[in-house]
Amino acid sequence: MIKLSMSGIFKIIFFLLVFKTYAFANNFLFDQNDKLYIETTNSGFTFHKNYMGQNKHNFSYIENNTKSRSGNYYQKFELRNGDCFGDENWSDCDNDRQRIELSSEPNQPISEKQCYGYSINLSNNFTDIRKVSTTLGQIHQKGGPTGKANNLSSFPPLIQIDARKGNLYLNWHKLSGSRDNVKDESKYYKLKSLKSMKGVWTDISLCLDFENKRIDAWVDGNNIVKILESPIFFEPKSIYFKHGIYQSFISNYTSFKGETPTQIVYYDEVRRGNSIEDVDINVNPSLKFVD
Repeated sequence: MIKLSMSGIFKIIFFLLVFKTYAFANNFLFDQNDKLYIETTNSGFTFHKNYMGQNKHNFSYIENNTKSRSGNYYQKFELRNGDCFGDENWSDCDNDRQRIELSSEPNQPISEKQCYGYSINLSNNFTDIRKVSTTLGQIHQKGGPTGKANNLSSFPPLIQIDARKGNLYLNWHKLSGSRDNVKDESKYYKLKSLKSMKGVWTDISLCLDFENKRIDAWVDGNNIVKILESPIFFEPKSIYFKHGIYQSFISNYTSFKGETPTQIVYYDEVRRGNSIEDVDINVNPSLKFVD
């Protein structure tokens, strides 16, 4: 039997309280502020982090190499009615939104070509919430323009991958106006039907080519979207990738039908690089799996 002195017990308690970090896998952690983050390898990212809050049911890191897209682990996101959080600069609860979403580090510069890829699997009972924008991956800006959307504060992204009206769309935010009063026009490009994405993995890849002024999107290795325009109108300081479940303007649904239905989405193989070969496992099957 191991005996501990009172001072030893206090040291252990102090360690647990101060560092309050625990892992479900080697790279799935919570920090001392209860902020979820995932360390990642073979992805082009260092880690993914939730800078807002979360409930216990919102995220799981699942070990099952027979159900993952590749490798040993995949991510489960679950968003229920009332799951709205915030940070020191923003409140989803005050701005008609709900989310569980991870931001990826490091950020990328506005230079040459920036590419992102990920695999997504909708649960078999995934519900398309009509009149609510459900974003399943986005490329956002730091130091970008600000404005209003539906009379609420807006910090517009560059690209959102939106589940709406029965399909998955690339939503390119074509911006204009001034930096502090931006005009945000959404341009939608159909990627795939939501019905065909339930219970199976779909591979999504995006490249923003700032030098040659174009945007490309691949679905399951097929280059189905080609936008021959500059991805940006204003030049932000940098861009970064986010993934999870993000619902906007939920009152469009709750005002008439009450609580929003629960949505469950699985993610795997989240990557970044400077070419489609760096991020798309269909284009480049030799890519090492992400865990």
